[in-house]
Amino acid sequence: MAKKPTYEDLEQRILELERIAQRHAVQNNDEKYRILFEKSKDAILIIENEKFVDCNQATVDMLGYIDKTELLQTHPSELSPDNQPDGQGSFTKAKKMMDLALKNGSHRFEWDHIRANKEVFPVEVLLTTISHQKGNQVIHTIWRDITNRKQAEKALQKEKETLSTILESTPHGIALIDTHGKYLYVNPYFTKITGYTLKDISIKEDWFKKAYPNTDYRKTASNAWDNDSNHLRMGKNREFKIKCKNGRSKYIEFRSTFLKDLRISVLTDITSRKQSEEMIREKDRLQGVLELSGAVCHEMNQPLMSIQGYFELILMDISKDNPFYSKIGKIQTQIDRLSDITKKLMEISRYETKNYLKEKIVDLAKASTNKN
Repeated sequence: MAKKPTYEDLEQRILELERIAQRHAVQNNDEKYRILFEKSKDAILIIENEKFVDCNQATVDMLGYIDKTELLQTHPSELSPDNQPDGQGSFTKAKKMMDLALKNGSHRFEWDHIRANKEVFPVEVLLTTISHQKGNQVIHTIWRDITNRKQAEKALQKEKETLSTILESTPHGIALIDTHGKYLYVNPYFTKITGYTLKDISIKEDWFKKAYPNTDYRKTASNAWDNDSNHLRMGKNREFKIKCKNGRSKYIEFRSTFLKDLRISVLTDITSRKQSEEMIREKDRLQGVLELSGAVCHEMNQPLMSIQGYFELILMDISKDNPFYSKIGKIQTQIDRLSDITKKLMEISRYETKNYLKEKIVDLAKASTNKN
């Protein structure tokens, strides 16, 4: 019969089993870490006393080396360009980054590395301190290739620069306004056209008060804006006469688009066009007046000459002592007046009007080149 174990024997056996279990747990943990270390898609390296002592396959693939042995035999200085994008030397900056990780426990930053084929590429680096004891400083390092992200950022920056160039150089004023009426941006041409800067018109109310000083006209412009803003994504074209910062008036065409969170207004100075249109209208009106006045003069001249002739004959047959002489003389005054009117009609050179009752009529005195 086997000897029954004593209490001390059982206690010793339990301690032995616990040691075995602990050893297996450590081995299991080491194995799990090794699997994570090797299978990670991010490059993982171990730095001991500022030297790379281990890395995973992802690091080898990222840098383009044949195997881990070749990579670890490469001096760390060969894995980075001489200088980083900020101009700092790679060797000096690397020391600073590791010191920060040792001091704070971890440190994240961006870095440029060099592949085996000498291609420089960007990575995001995370340094985590494992041991900071002097002579046994161990840092766990993770690299993540951010080439695609950097390319996307570069493309976005290029788009911003292109958009900025368009906004800054376009021969149209552009204003961006939020849904609360706050002006977010006005381009240089907006200021060139109106004279107002973003500081002058920080909110919509400032713009309307300065651009439309007349209360009734301002209400018309404001109502048009409010009405158009109720139709999202629909472009609206409006023409208004504004007062510029220097006090001059200009005709402006507003092409506005109303988005959910933004209002975009494009301003075009159409003052010259309006003036040209007014000149054309004035020319057309003047042409009509000239044609009418020419016809009137043509039709009036012969009767007027006939009246003048008969009047002179009557005067020859009446003496000055005749009681009707003075009355007949008044006819001469009216004949002279009709003659003067006819002359003015023939000398009309521009379109000028004056108020007459509730309408406007041609102002012969101003429209005619006849100074008399």
